[in-house]
Amino acid sequence: MNPHERYRLRTSLQGRSVEDVMVAARKRATVRTFRATTEAVGKLQEHVLPTGGAAMRAAGMGAVFGLSGGDGFLDGYVPVGTADEMAAAFHMEESEDGNVTLREIDFEEGLRNGVPVAAIALDLAESMATREQSAGRRVLRKLLQDYAIRG
Repeated sequence: MNPHERYRLRTSLQGRSVEDVMVAARKRATVRTFRATTEAVGKLQEHVLPTGGAAMRAAGMGAVFGLSGGDGFLDGYVPVGTADEMAAAFHMEESEDGNVTLREIDFEEGLRNGVPVAAIALDLAESMATREQSAGRRVLRKLLQDYAIRG
């Protein structure tokens, strides 16, 4: 992100609520959900950038959100067009209540250093799980408050 883009982003965040940010970011990825075996989930982890509950497995991330990671599921970002390839390669079937969530994005350079805490918080805030949703919203609120103080 160049300095002008960063300035525009900072300006647009001033005075925004968590709900405002969630609405503005709702089209950041195309979300696909699949059913996969535990073995496939383990292998898939090498090919995605973890977010949401799956990001809680990373050192220190669980403490940020007050959550712990578990096994048998995956939530992560992948480049646009790869979800179908992964589904075929790992014999996954699309399923509304699946254990694998792939978020296809076309701005991979923004995730070069991993998924930012703000993106993880957004993904958790959209979760169907109440604890994850609350944790995501709490962290988003804190990030917005910290930003307002820093300016």
